[in-house]
This record gives sequence, C-alpha cells and structure tokens, in this order.
Amino acid sequence: MSATAVLLAARLAAAPEGEPVPVAPEVVVDADAETPAESPAQAPVEDPASAPQSDVPEPVTASQAAAPVPEPAPVDRWSQGKRDSKRTPPSEAAIARQSTVPPRSEGRRRFAKARPGSKQRFAAEIKLGPYLPEVDSRYDGPGFGPYATIFGRTNAKGETIKKPKPGVMPLLGFEYQFLYLGGPLAVGTQLGFFLDRADALLANPKPGENLRTKADKIKFGMVPISALLIYRFELAADFFRVPLVPYAKAGLTYAFWWIKDGSGHIARNTQGDKGSGGQIGWQINPGVMLRLDFIERNTAKKLDQGTGINHTYVFGEFQLTRLRNFGVGDFIDLGDKTFFAGFAIEF
Repeated sequence: MSATAVLLAARLAAAPEGEPVPVAPEVVVDADAETPAESPAQAPVEDPASAPQSDVPEPVTASQAAAPVPEPAPVDRWSQGKRDSKRTPPSEAAIARQSTVPPRSEGRRRFAKARPGSKQRFAAEIKLGPYLPEVDSRYDGPGFGPYATIFGRTNAKGETIKKPKPGVMPLLGFEYQFLYLGGPLAVGTQLGFFLDRADALLANPKPGENLRTKADKIKFGMVPISALLIYRFELAADFFRVPLVPYAKAGLTYAFWWIKDGSGHIARNTQGDKGSGGQIGWQINPGVMLRLDFIERNTAKKLDQGTGINHTYVFGEFQLTRLRNFGVGDFIDLGDKTFFAGFAIEF
C-alpha cells in the first residue's frame, strides 16, 4: 500500500462524526512508467489559431493517395450564353455619352449597307454609234445641200443621188460620283471623234467625164467635248439584285470642226474664209445599263477585291445633240439624233 493511502485511512479514523473528509486528488499510475502522472486537465490548452504554423506539409497516407480526385463540374456554356443574352443592352443615350465619335445619320448607315464592296466614286465608259451632222438642216434650196453634195452617195458619174451615210463616232466618257441618292449623282465629261471623207470634186469637169477624182480626198472632221450632269438609279440593283440600271445625262457640248481639201490643208471658200471653227450647244442622253454581276457574282466580288472595280455594264442610250450656238450669229448645225452602245465600269 502506498503512503498516500495510509495517510488517508488515518484521517478518516481521527475525523469527528459528521465532518466532511477532503478527498485526495486522483493519481494516475502508468503501468510502463515508475512515476505517477497527474491528470491532463491541469495542463494549459493552447488555441490552434495562435499556435505557430509549420511550413512542412503533412504527409499523405497511402489511402489518401489511392483515393480518386473529383473532376470539376462541367460549365453549361449554352445556359450561360442564354443568361448573358438576357442582359439589358445599354441605351443609345448611354452609348452617346460614353462615345467620342459623332453619331452618324440613319441615311448614311443605310447607304453603307446598300453598297457592299469597295468604295465607289468613279465610272468610265467607251461607246460607238452612227453619227451624221445636220449641216444641211437650214438649207432650203433646190437639190442637195452643200454637205450632201460633197459627202453624199453618188452614181458612176460622181453625181450625188442620196444623202450621206452616217459615219461611226467613238466616244470616251469619265465621271466622278459625289453623292448617292438611290443611285450615284455625278459630274462627267465626254470626248468624241467624227470623220467623213469623199472623193474631191473637179473644178472644171469635161462633158461626160466623172465629176470626181479619186486622187484627192475631201475630209470633214469634228471633235465634240461635253460637260455633263449624270444620274444613275442603282437602288434596285443594289438592294434587290435587279440588273437593269436606268440613267440620264444632260449638259453642254462644244464641237471643234474642220474641212480639209485634197492637199490636206484647211479648205477655203471663194471669199477666202477658212473651213474650220467651233459650235456650242447642249445634249441629253437617256439610257439603260445591264449590270453584268448576275452572270457570276463570285467572280464579280473577286474583281472588286482585287482591282477595285465595283461593277461592269453593257448599255445602250439615245442621244439628242443641238450644236447651233443657241441660235446666235452665223452657225452651222453639227448636232444629230442617234443611238450609242458601249461598255462601262464603276470603281
């Protein structure tokens, strides 16, 4: 028996009746140790949060290493996109407050959508047509007028029997398109060339002899230059792929003209006046164009991307020209009513 137990038994025997006896603290005896250990309740308990943290990671047990790693939950991008699409877009007023770019008009936005492809600002064309200047329009004498007498159709004797055949006039046109109003509004110019020739008349022919000589030629030439205002209605072609584009041109024309004799010099009349000069007037050209993009649209698109040519056309037009110096002074009429056909590009 231990000394503590002996002392406790002696106090019980000596204590008077009814008085409480103090209880000795419990002693825990470790079987493997020689000295007893007091109760762990008396040891101070440290706060885990205040305890110093160790930089050494805890070892991983074999069971933890063998356990499967959970995969992250899949993201439903479709539902996320639907949630994002429900967000209220910012108002135009809010965008205007935050933007430093001035707002564009609705008309300009429609224009940009209506005209795909590269920027279109110019057009060029080449055309051909019959032409016969109305020089004899004011002649009211017997027989043929002076122009038909020289350049008219003749018989075997060289006598004029019919009016002259119309010659072929080639023309080149160029325009600058500065405004779009359902189609380009443009200013342009047109340059043409006309030449007529005939066998020269003999000054003193003998009876029964041919009135003309094939050794010399008489030539009449003119170069008309025009300044035009042009409008092409391309709205249907741009929006609905209708390949027809009607158009109209109107403006002023000035024509240089000359007559050369058989020696190649400017001819003179009996008064010594030179056979050359110029006439001013006006002209109008209504017509219609066929846009060729419908034949192969992919090729037309590649042509635009590679060269900047927006569209290609074939066209036909009527031309009414009045070159009479507006009826002022002495003049000859170099105008005509005729038709032209040609090829055009816009770029």
